[in-house]
Amino acid sequence: MRKNSQYFSNSKQKAFFCLILSIFTAVFAHSQSLNARYLEYIDRYKAIALEHQHDYGVPACITLAQGLLESNAGQSYLARRGNNHFGIKCYSWKGPVVEYDDTLQHNCYRNYGCAEDSFLDHAKFLRGKRYSPLYELEVTDYQGWAQGLRECGYAEDPAYPQKLVNIIEQYELYALAEESVSANLMHSNVAVPLPPKRKEQTKADVPPPAKRDHAERVASAFSRSKTEQQPSRAEVDHQVAHNRPTVSRHVTIANASTDND
Repeated sequence: MRKNSQYFSNSKQKAFFCLILSIFTAVFAHSQSLNARYLEYIDRYKAIALEHQHDYGVPACITLAQGLLESNAGQSYLARRGNNHFGIKCYSWKGPVVEYDDTLQHNCYRNYGCAEDSFLDHAKFLRGKRYSPLYELEVTDYQGWAQGLRECGYAEDPAYPQKLVNIIEQYELYALAEESVSANLMHSNVAVPLPPKRKEQTKADVPPPAKRDHAERVASAFSRSKTEQQPSRAEVDHQVAHNRPTVSRHVTIANASTDND
């Protein structure tokens, strides 16, 4: 009996050791699959993406995912040559430009003084009328934003939304949607004023209920009987002629008579 209990004890220890080893292996494999250049890019521009989420309503995870994808984490030609991290073309741009031949055609792209200017222009660019439907979505709906960007015309690649979603989920950028600039103030030395306390009402402060006239009572009752059947004019005339007593449909009948007059 003692040998059996010792055997089960050793089995539990081995199972626990295997579990710890498998967890460690999974975590290590995940960390190895992440691109170090991507992690550096995220760390460098996370603060400005959060700031633009607060100021312009563009989800920080979408900003970073687009920057990573469009600029290859800051290594693309446009990013190195013109600090253009989002592939935004010239359009009505009046500043310096970068000319680049891609997809077998010649295109003009905006040229910025620094990467931060590119991030700011990207936030303002997405506030254009073309992208207004995006702001009906929550900042946490990164999948909706990714799909909406393509539907609004930001990219022609049909796989563009899924590429953004893959980056967001692989690097867990969705967690940034829960953050905001105001939340960071809680850990700073800036004093945040508290909202004024509401004054408790007493009986003396509460005005007596106003008397409603007949028209108001009829309108109130009609709103409660919207789903009831509307009688015909003939039915109304018939009831008026025979002086029938008031029924549950009286309000609706009175209303119908008024409308038809």
